[in-house]
Amino acid sequence: MKKQKVEEEEEEEEEEVEEVVEKKEEEEEKEEEEEVEEEEKEEVEEKEEVEEVEKKEEEEEEEEKKEKKEVEEVEEEEEEEVEVEEEEE
Repeated sequence: MKKQKVEEEEEEEEEEVEEVVEKKEEEEEKEEEEEVEEEEKEEVEEKEEVEEVEKKEEEEEEEEKKEKKEVEEVEEEEEEEVEVEEEEE
């Protein structure tokens, strides 16, 4: 009888230990998943930042090209005016 009771107690203890171990493993898994999700979120944010910077750089390049073209047009107009004035003289 005593032996049976000791065995039951040991069995209960084992079950409790197993439950604690399982719970710990589940918590660790959940933490790992959260870490992975956080890393993925950060990667997406970094990618978006890079894309935004690239877009801004492209816009600046376009603006520079536009300004350069405008300057060239103005210079051409001035040259034409000078040529017309020289021809008139």
